[in-house]
Amino acid sequence: MENEKVQSQSLTAFPEGSVRELWTISLPLMISTLASLMMIFVDRLFLARYSLDALNASVNAGTWAWAYLGGVGMLTAMSEIFVSQFNGAKMHSRIGVPVWQMIWVAVFSSLFFIPMAIWMGPLLYSGTPYEATQVDYFRILMLFGPCYALMTALSGFFIGRGKTKILILLAVIANIINVVFDWILIFGIKGIIPEMGVKGAAFATCVGYIFEASVLMYLFLKKNNREEFGTSQWRFDSKTFSRCFKVGFPQAVFYTLEIIGFAVFYQMMTALSPLHITVSSICQSILILLSFFLDGLSRGVAAVAGNFIGAKRFEMLKSVLKSGLILQVFFSLFISLFFLFDPKASISFLFPGHFEAHAEMWTRELGMPLFDILRTCLICAFLYISLEGVRWVLAGILTAAGDTLFLLFAGALSVWVFLLLPVYLIVVRHSFTVDYAWLLTVFYSGLSCAIYWARFKKGKWREIDLMK
Repeated sequence: MENEKVQSQSLTAFPEGSVRELWTISLPLMISTLASLMMIFVDRLFLARYSLDALNASVNAGTWAWAYLGGVGMLTAMSEIFVSQFNGAKMHSRIGVPVWQMIWVAVFSSLFFIPMAIWMGPLLYSGTPYEATQVDYFRILMLFGPCYALMTALSGFFIGRGKTKILILLAVIANIINVVFDWILIFGIKGIIPEMGVKGAAFATCVGYIFEASVLMYLFLKKNNREEFGTSQWRFDSKTFSRCFKVGFPQAVFYTLEIIGFAVFYQMMTALSPLHITVSSICQSILILLSFFLDGLSRGVAAVAGNFIGAKRFEMLKSVLKSGLILQVFFSLFISLFFLFDPKASISFLFPGHFEAHAEMWTRELGMPLFDILRTCLICAFLYISLEGVRWVLAGILTAAGDTLFLLFAGALSVWVFLLLPVYLIVVRHSFTVDYAWLLTVFYSGLSCAIYWARFKKGKWREIDLMK
């Protein structure tokens, strides 16, 4: 690409970089992500009604599985960054090439996921309290991992061009499919389908991913897209692949190491007591559901920022950052209504029966009302997700610029140094209550946010050129 300044065009009808433009781009992504995360959340709701052990097993195994699924998915999602920059630079005929490179990554990821499914589960969970159910859940998600990676690769074609409404429809349909299969496979149908418990929840989620990936591939290969955006350019392109991999691999490793860090966090909670992991399971389940906003906003920021970066209009990135922070503040004010009031009614609705059956026993062990501990943990979870929202906005801009090597080192080291080490030294070694562990998540997120802000202000990411 020539070094001259290229005038970009707003992805919407609203002023460039404004709150309204960012909201218009991000909202469909949020809804799409919400529908996808709802699959995990609904799995948890069904499993909580099936048994408390099944819920806790899904949290442990699911977190480890998402470390690998999300890592590969983060790599294939880099198609979004290149699509947005090519779109901003008006290089439409080249848009299909980076998407195809990530499609090939998704296809060949089976060489990674299948061995993981066979050997990694027993290695991770041997001798743990929920060994058999954890291995089953992890194994199924690994076997279908390439479908998730394919879905994220193809989604980038639509996200990078600001065409995100189709993703909402597909995600909603996939979520309905998941709910139906959850009900059928977890509990079974007497005399027809045996109950499968945790395995049924995993299968139901994977069916939803297969549906989304299949429809996105069909749309990607339609005639008008082949002619305008070069989506028929399926051949391996070493130069484009190298660029995608260079940007995406550090981000993928960072995501994997960060989620592995949280998997270790939940394993420490499991080792401490059933109370520690159960309260943590509740907090994590709610955070998973609400992280739709953070993910959608971050990807929206990356799409808008990528178009400005592709057009060499770096001065507009401050407007994108300001708009992202405004939207995050409004989100934090909204979710405070859920986190900061008495949690008993919400928890009783989300996790009925099994949780309350243990509440009286745990209250006696603690010497204080269980819901006081839970309220403190939910307040900490609120502060954590509010700070994470700021970090994800900054990460969206840095990702759009291709500054993913920084994200790898800063993100991966932060979770181990600022979260896991303090949790082990303070909570595990001294057997403190679970609220201390969640207070440390706030400490971790605040420090991480400060590091990302310092990187953005320093501006070294401006020197990166993905289209040379």
